[in-house]
Amino acid sequence: MTYPDPLRRTLAVARAEWTHNRRDARSLGIIVLLPIVLLVLYGYAINFDLRELTFAVQDWDRSEASADLVDTMVRSDYFTLHALVEDTREIERLVERGEVRFALIIMPGFGDDIASGRTGRVQVLLDGADSTTAGVALGYMEAVVRSHSVDLVRRWVKRSGLPASAAAPALGVEPRVLYNPELKSVNFIVPGLIAVIMMMLAALLTSGCIVREREAGSFEGLAASPIAPMEIMLGKLAPYAAIAIFDAVLCVAAGRLIFGVAPRGDLGALLATSTVYLIASLAIGLLISSVARTHQVATLVAFLATMLPTMLLTGFVFPIRSMPVVLQYIAQVFPATHFLIIIRAIYLKGVGLGLFVREALLLALIALVLVVAASKAFRKSLE
Repeated sequence: MTYPDPLRRTLAVARAEWTHNRRDARSLGIIVLLPIVLLVLYGYAINFDLRELTFAVQDWDRSEASADLVDTMVRSDYFTLHALVEDTREIERLVERGEVRFALIIMPGFGDDIASGRTGRVQVLLDGADSTTAGVALGYMEAVVRSHSVDLVRRWVKRSGLPASAAAPALGVEPRVLYNPELKSVNFIVPGLIAVIMMMLAALLTSGCIVREREAGSFEGLAASPIAPMEIMLGKLAPYAAIAIFDAVLCVAAGRLIFGVAPRGDLGALLATSTVYLIASLAIGLLISSVARTHQVATLVAFLATMLPTMLLTGFVFPIRSMPVVLQYIAQVFPATHFLIIIRAIYLKGVGLGLFVREALLLALIALVLVVAASKAFRKSLE
């Protein structure tokens, strides 16, 4: 088959780049295994779910009802009873040393209030030094206490024969959570991790393409050839795009097998947007490789330019709306900002691209700009 000259030259560059990678079996093995290792490490390390939150109890009431409340909290999956204390100063010492996250103080008359259908009062002292953990612990505790309260009302109604409206509290809260009913952070983290790993790995793959030619002394032949800069860029990008797509499929499969998190939406839409996202990420590496002078510098810059912004400024961990306005605008130039919205919607909400056309178009535009910028930054000169 005869190809037009530009396509033939592009394929020649791609073939040479693929041959180089195929001969380096060690690097190819790292390329394949690295995303799995990163997904497993970060998937287990980054977890917003808290378990075994230690707490202390000061029970002024010493009734059956107060013991039942403490037992309910201990039997939950979230709390571990650290100590029963007699003195409030002991609670302060436990909190100061970080031995407990919070203390539950059960007021006198708690059992009598419960037996009479009134609201039993408890006080909670939280360690506010770690506001995130304190907020999560408070949310967990409120959920357990709310469930226990509903159960107590049912018992009182059954025992007294009075209607439920006669008891306090008369209303119970029954929350309903969409898309992630169990509120498992892993369901939220894994899709985001796939995006972060794809971005970082793709940029690292191509960050040494051009600078490696300079260091190996083969750049002279490339500069003397009639191949246009855009043809070189596309040729360098093609084999790594295939590798990166393969790695993306591995990450999706690993997320399903290891964490039980699988995409619920359109797989075709996920593959298409992932390809565009990977092209943008690969172009970042090519851009860096075109201007860097050494392979080490290119690798370091690629890591800093992808890992840190993707983790901090794209909504992976911190909501973009909570950031300063300037950072919100800066976040829009990162491909991961738009891809995270798409991949999490496909994973958690089971939708396609119909609701996220704007994000998909912005992602495609950013990818195009980055490819053009990489070709413009490439200079066929030995300086």
